[in-house]
Amino acid sequence: MPKKLEHDLEEAADFLRDYLERGGVPKVVTHHDADGLSAGAIVHSAITKEGYPCHTRCVKQLEDRIIAELAAEKPEMVIFTDFGSGQVDLIQKHLKDTKVIILDHHQPKEVKAEIEHNINAHKYGIDGAREVSGSGMAYFFARAFCDGCEELPETQFRVTELAALAIVGAVGDLQDNSGAFHGLNRLIIKEGEAAGVLRVEKDLRLFGRQTRPLYKAIEYTTEPFIPGLSGSESASLQFLSELDIPVKRDDRFVMLADLTQEERQRLTTALILKMIEHRVPPRIAESIVGEVVTLLKEEKRTPLRDAKEFATLLNACGKHEHYGIGLAVCLGERGELYRRSLGMLREHREYLSTCYNWITQNLDKIRDEGAVYALHAGEEIDENVIGTVAGMVLNSRILNPIKPIIAFADAEDGEVKVSARGNRELVDSGLNLGKAMLYASELVAGEGGGHDIAAGAKIPKGKEEEFLKHVEEKIREQLAVPSREAIGGRK
Repeated sequence: MPKKLEHDLEEAADFLRDYLERGGVPKVVTHHDADGLSAGAIVHSAITKEGYPCHTRCVKQLEDRIIAELAAEKPEMVIFTDFGSGQVDLIQKHLKDTKVIILDHHQPKEVKAEIEHNINAHKYGIDGAREVSGSGMAYFFARAFCDGCEELPETQFRVTELAALAIVGAVGDLQDNSGAFHGLNRLIIKEGEAAGVLRVEKDLRLFGRQTRPLYKAIEYTTEPFIPGLSGSESASLQFLSELDIPVKRDDRFVMLADLTQEERQRLTTALILKMIEHRVPPRIAESIVGEVVTLLKEEKRTPLRDAKEFATLLNACGKHEHYGIGLAVCLGERGELYRRSLGMLREHREYLSTCYNWITQNLDKIRDEGAVYALHAGEEIDENVIGTVAGMVLNSRILNPIKPIIAFADAEDGEVKVSARGNRELVDSGLNLGKAMLYASELVAGEGGGHDIAAGAKIPKGKEEEFLKHVEEKIREQLAVPSREAIGGRK
């Protein structure tokens, strides 16, 4: 960890500790997705486990209206997790008399005056899109805070146990999409393994390792898309039959986690060969194998046992706007609220499947704009999942050639939600969606930003085409695409 980051975390932790010791009650405000819920829960846990009170709130987007509402409550201290660095000007505008700590990993926005405790990964030369997530920044802050507190008798809380949640957040933010963890995420994994809360191993990266019948895990796989198997139950069943891998054992469906080492190796080889036979590039085919995270303190055959499934459950809570339930699960609730979260997870999976099917049946809704694809979903896809669906479309490779996708969906407040998704190949070629979305949103009186590989914006309705023109202009500049004509123009 960079010494400067370590120093700034300790200073911010001292700042919080001094406030708490004088009887203060901080407000933690965090994002509503898996990374944000994990980040907020980590800071909340660190404070309350050390015997102090705090209030935690989740919001869909940290926009002017939300910060103004927050300011109306006249909070003495606010800790923003998983956002804030892109809204420094708004925070300064509304919360100028409030003590503020920001723990973020998104690309920061350039402002004239800085907030003292604005701790953002990018300021220390750390790639916030792949080396540490918002929950990772929260974890290191929690570690600095708890290390500076006097030990509690006997039942001393071990802050390194929060490493499991930090990795759930990182997975939810797709920081393992290269098949491995990098940067500070590796330090978190090391500490989590030492604390006995997680295990990282190489395996097939099929969703539902712990909970989904193997044939269903293959059928629903889109990252990467497996030609001839993805989307087909019958083909997936036949594929396993030919490999002599049973669908059931002792009247129970076989999950990926149930396979023997020999069965797992046979399946892995066959899946990679299947993709290569269908002209999937070997590097993409081999990406089906990578690091997976098992959370050792969670019950086997439950969604919480696998980091990717845990993250998806949290996203389901966020997308259904039941933020409190997601936060409760992060904080250890395994009763009625957890059971309700499982219902939301099922609905979330079913809805995503419906959205993807709608896309495949309405490919004419996707326009080739030259340097980007544009998807105008209107009211057909909920604003809360438009980014996830855009990522599914890109990863399925049903569009060729591969280029960034900009997806639009109508928002409840009358505006338009925009989600942009790229991949590692495009980022390596110069793509930075966060900067492109910030640039375009400011030109249409909207708000936007994010990471190089994934970003979002909120813009006024009716400004979609103008916004798209500015985004495409910036992305052509980033990817050195000289003109629309040079790459085929609009189709």
